[in-house]
Amino acid sequence: MRRKITLLRHGMPEVDASVSPEEWPLSSDGAAAASALRLDGTAVSSPELKARQTTVLATGAEEGTVVQDARFREVDREELVHDDFRSARRAWVAGRLDERHVSWETPDDVAQRFHEGLLAHPAEHIVVGTHGMALTAWTVAQGLIEAGDPAVAFWETLRFPDVIELDLPLPRVRALLTDDDGRIILIKRTRAGHAPYWTTPGGGMALSDATPEDALRRELREELGAEAWIGEVIHERRIDGIRSEIFYAARLTGIDPSRRNGPEFDDPSRGRYDIERVALDRIADLDLRPAELVPVLRATSA
Repeated sequence: MRRKITLLRHGMPEVDASVSPEEWPLSSDGAAAASALRLDGTAVSSPELKARQTTVLATGAEEGTVVQDARFREVDREELVHDDFRSARRAWVAGRLDERHVSWETPDDVAQRFHEGLLAHPAEHIVVGTHGMALTAWTVAQGLIEAGDPAVAFWETLRFPDVIELDLPLPRVRALLTDDDGRIILIKRTRAGHAPYWTTPGGGMALSDATPEDALRRELREELGAEAWIGEVIHERRIDGIRSEIFYAARLTGIDPSRRNGPEFDDPSRGRYDIERVALDRIADLDLRPAELVPVLRATSA
């Protein structure tokens, strides 16, 4: 049986300005909505009271049996509730950090500790009581939701409470993409202070993608400005207990790098993403990641 994760956004809290938001209990309406969910699975929760109460009511678990894991908490931040606080949150969710976010955790840091939390609870089906901004950061990092404005739209449509069910492993799709001369098309990643390395184009399968092949076509358009014929699966690997990676044979049918788009191209701190066409007999000279692709490519060219 396949593993499953249910992400549970907490119910509507009872706001009390005299105490920390971490101690806000559910409102009566929030408690009623959580009780109506009736979720199955091993219950894990953020330590924040509203998340714990939501998890208990939604799963029917005894409160003492719900494991608390601080990695599922909401974003650490210093925030004053004022006229612009929603705007600051939208900007954070979109990955557009500015002077308002100096004391905030970054989306990457939140996504990383959230992922580590999921890996630490390898139950067949886990229900995670958590928070809207934190779970959005993780879904963006996995490629389930597109970064930027689509992430904001996803976050703003989350309800109190809300449920996102995911089957595992979460697939990431990549292309062993060749041109008419038999060269493989790679992305050379260069960042200041680091040696360059090369990757195959691709990324996470979004919730909006109908099939893995559709996801790969979208990723090739975003990363390369390319269109391609997608062939058979050549290689598969597990990345960790949550994610897997599928590599497809693909043939380039057209490319216009000026059509590339994505948040990585707007953020200089991420370094360069250069498109390179590499003869297969040169692959062994590159730091290609993952390295296990080198013998795979040799075998396909034999």
